[in-house]
Amino acid sequence: MKRLILLYLVSAVLLTVSATAENPRDMRFPPLKFEPPEPARFVTDNGIIVYFLEDHQLPVITVAALFKGGSAYDLSDISGLAEITATVLRTGGAGKRNPEEVDAALDFVGESISSVALNDYLMLDLRTLKKDAELGFEILADILQRPMMDTAKIALEKSNRQDAIRRQNDEPGGITRRVFYQTVYSGHPYGVFPTLESVGKINLEKIREQHKKYYNPDNCIIAISGDLSAEELRALLSKYFGQWPRGNMTVPELPRATMTYKPGVYFAPKDINQAHIRLGHLGIDNKNPDRFALEVLNFALGGGGFTSRLTGQVRTTAGLAYSVGSYLLNRPLVGSFFAYCQTKAESMSQAINMILDIIGKVKDSGIIMDEMNMAKESIINSYIFNYATSEQMVNARALLEFSGFPPDQLKRDLEAYQGVTLQDCNRVASLYLDTAKIALIVTGNKALFDKPLDSFGAVTEVSSEIK
Repeated sequence: MKRLILLYLVSAVLLTVSATAENPRDMRFPPLKFEPPEPARFVTDNGIIVYFLEDHQLPVITVAALFKGGSAYDLSDISGLAEITATVLRTGGAGKRNPEEVDAALDFVGESISSVALNDYLMLDLRTLKKDAELGFEILADILQRPMMDTAKIALEKSNRQDAIRRQNDEPGGITRRVFYQTVYSGHPYGVFPTLESVGKINLEKIREQHKKYYNPDNCIIAISGDLSAEELRALLSKYFGQWPRGNMTVPELPRATMTYKPGVYFAPKDINQAHIRLGHLGIDNKNPDRFALEVLNFALGGGGFTSRLTGQVRTTAGLAYSVGSYLLNRPLVGSFFAYCQTKAESMSQAINMILDIIGKVKDSGIIMDEMNMAKESIINSYIFNYATSEQMVNARALLEFSGFPPDQLKRDLEAYQGVTLQDCNRVASLYLDTAKIALIVTGNKALFDKPLDSFGAVTEVSSEIK
């Protein structure tokens, strides 16, 4: 009897709750507050700009060193030099330690150091426990100031890069991506990819020249966070980087990308039963004030996954695509906008026509309020959580200065996203989406396509020869 009474009571409570519960879609919350901690900033005597955020939650220290340079700064005949140099700095030994001794020293205490060359900058990072900070700073300083550049490691890295180039036509998505950038950035460093020939020209002398030119304290911004006091950090920097001589070299400014390609179809033959598609054109740079409205627009168009028009109509409703979407890439020297799709060869033209139709309608008529609200909320919510840790925050501040933004840019960005209106989205759709300038890249077997490619414009067949 008691159990029966209890069941009645529970049922009554549940009925009351369900009757008064608010629909989750109707719930409203106060705006998220974004009050990130302010890192300390100072400049060393030899010109290193340092951002530091003290954080004693864990006995961990992170270091990220940024240098102006990158693969876009390579001369085309030695494309790949920046990437190979960055790799060999880490793998080629440093100071009095040969390559194996560097690896052993780091592995013994669980430290990690990595080095990478991206398009627009070079970066090394260190992650260490506080108790091993001296060792980590010592090895990082040796890598930057006294790299051994072991010739066997150079030969191995060149061989690895050339093997990757020989395999570059194995994966159709990689072909489509490469041809797109080679096309829309024709004549610009963003469109240059390493070749067997360019990698073959790279040698110890050129790697040393690359190191001397770019890896200097007066071309460096370092972001440091973790279990250190300001006094401890200054002591480590003085001990390990204080004697690092200035480079006194000015890294050249690169030209902005301009449209030099002919709109049309660029076909990459590949004997597969699918069609890999990418279509788009040049976009805007990373300082264009319209970038916020464009990002909201792109989220609604194709960047928002299953909430976007492209996925909803091309994949979910029409069933024409394994994957479909759009991407807005804002870069310092002019970015790009593109839509992408992977579909069956026999539905190639249907998918392309539907994508072009959706982009054309958004350009002409814009998006609706619900789409904009969904996009704004998603972007703003994820934006705040991109800076949830001390490491994320200090790295972001260093990268902002590196890219020429003011110190308060993060808050400005959030306010700009919050201020985007439907009118803004539809204005930038009309202004920046340009179907007349589209380069359409298709990878596949044209014998299986449902319609000839020339129904979309003049066709240029792209050679798959590996040089």
